[in-house]
Amino acid sequence: MTAGELIAQVDTLRPNQYSLAQKLQWLQRVDGQVRLELEQSHEPESEIPPWEAYTEQTELLVQFPYDTELYTAYLFCQIDLHNGEISRYNQSLALLSAAWRQVADSINRSRMPKSSGDWRL
Repeated sequence: MTAGELIAQVDTLRPNQYSLAQKLQWLQRVDGQVRLELEQSHEPESEIPPWEAYTEQTELLVQFPYDTELYTAYLFCQIDLHNGEISRYNQSLALLSAAWRQVADSINRSRMPKSSGDWRL
């Protein structure tokens, strides 16, 4: 899924006043977290694209079937937080936590952790 497709979906589900550039930055941030917290500790499944500024055509790092839930919940969290809608933020955060756990579990099930060296007993 591309960043533009996801943003269009989020804007339909939760209309907001935030710019495309701001939402692209938020998506880049969550992809950065996926890279640093989940991808770096495992053997790569495929080549991870280099860091670049996100555009509407940028392919998001997390793929189907986990992409929509993770990215939508993350953007909802950011929108709710910046709007000061704390009860909505808490609901969005619960959805984000569940989606993050699903992505992490999927990576842990499907990839070997990186070796930290030779261990001998």
